[in-house]
Parts: sequence; C-alpha cells; structure tokens
Amino acid sequence: MTRVIARASIDVARPAEQVFAAVADLRGHADWSPKAYRTEGLPQGAPVVPGTRYTSYGWLPNDKDHRNEVEVTELAAPTRLVLTATDSGEQFVTTFTVTPTGTGSHIERVADMPKPGGVVGLLFPVLLKLLIQPDMTKGLTTLKTSLEAS
Repeated sequence: MTRVIARASIDVARPAEQVFAAVADLRGHADWSPKAYRTEGLPQGAPVVPGTRYTSYGWLPNDKDHRNEVEVTELAAPTRLVLTATDSGEQFVTTFTVTPTGTGSHIERVADMPKPGGVVGLLFPVLLKLLIQPDMTKGLTTLKTSLEAS
C-alpha cells in the first residue's frame, strides 16, 4: 500500500530537554491536541520507554472517539520519539524530532500513514492539505504557547 507523509514544525523558545519532556508526556498530548484526545493504560508515574503501550482515543470524521493501540517504538531523549499506532491492521507512525537551536528548540512532527483506497483515497490529498496538516500545525502551536508561557 502507498504511504503518505504529513509534516509540521515550529520553533520554541525553550531548551530541547524541556521541549522533549513535554512531547514525551503522552498523557499531556491531550492538552495540545487540536481535537478531543485522551489516553488510557499509561501507569501513573511510570517512565515512557520503548515498548510502552497504551490506547489513544481521538477525533476522526464520523468517529469522535476513534480508538488506536499505540506503542512507543523509539525513544532517544532529548531528540526523538516515535509512536506507532495500529488501526485496522495498518500502521500509522508519528515521529517527533527535537533539535536544539541557538535560541531554543525546533520541533518537527512527521506522520507516516497508509493512503486510503477508493473515493477517500482520491480525496486524501485535499484532506491532507485542508485538515491533517493544519491540525498538526495547530497542535504544535498550542504546545509552543504552553511551553513558552511556563
């Protein structure tokens, strides 16, 4: 199956360690998600490590409480976090990369997903441009605002 890549990035006036800590706080993703989002199955106070598994619930068109099983497939603090979600037998890989800059940090979020088939597949480039990428940017902007206000 063909894969599709979506990217968003932003600069944050905070050190890479602080930015990465926010990105690696998987429960905290709900605070900066542009749509309703929650996690279940993350033990309170347990460190996030490769192999950590949890369930996420997020918004999709026609499914306001969409469930995914997610695994932390890579963690290299303070620079890289990779999450692999499995949905209907397909893998959706989200990679966060935090790079120190002279004035703070740069965050890049890359979503690597299967391109749907059928009519949705034909419309997918439009959905990517008008819905997915703007939501990714909005989430990173909310995270930036939160980090810089603290």
